[in-house]
Amino acid sequence: MNAGEVLVKLRKERGLSQFQLSDLSGVPQTTISGIENDGKTPGLKNAAKLAKVFQIHAEDLLPQEVAK
Repeated sequence: MNAGEVLVKLRKERGLSQFQLSDLSGVPQTTISGIENDGKTPGLKNAAKLAKVFQIHAEDLLPQEVAK
């Protein structure tokens, strides 16, 4: 599963829109959309912000080669 797939799954499980996730995390909605739809990899800061909302490790949103 890539970061976008993980993010969509987590967001939908919690019933959040991209805009709500943006408000909770401080990550711009356009960035969230890019991760989910375009397969972009979140930067470390954004991965940490998103992970905090979902109470997961930031590494869970990063490709294995970046997370190591």
